[in-house]
Amino acid sequence: MRKRHCTCGAESDVRSVTRRAPDGREEIVYRMACPVCGQLGPAIAATGKDEATAIAAAVTAWNEMIARLRPLED
Repeated sequence: MRKRHCTCGAESDVRSVTRRAPDGREEIVYRMACPVCGQLGPAIAATGKDEATAIAAAVTAWNEMIARLRPLED
């Protein structure tokens, strides 16, 4: 799957973090992040998904976010 570049032009990375859910349990979240400007993509919880599926969902969410910000770019 092709990752779109950030709005600043840099190549973004997939990152995973562990966060505490509102009910107190810990969950792993995947999201795209720009190492240059710090822009973050939508957080995708890995609960109920394998790692590859969660990463693919994070990349898809990032690509959709960037497409909304730069609609004329292919």
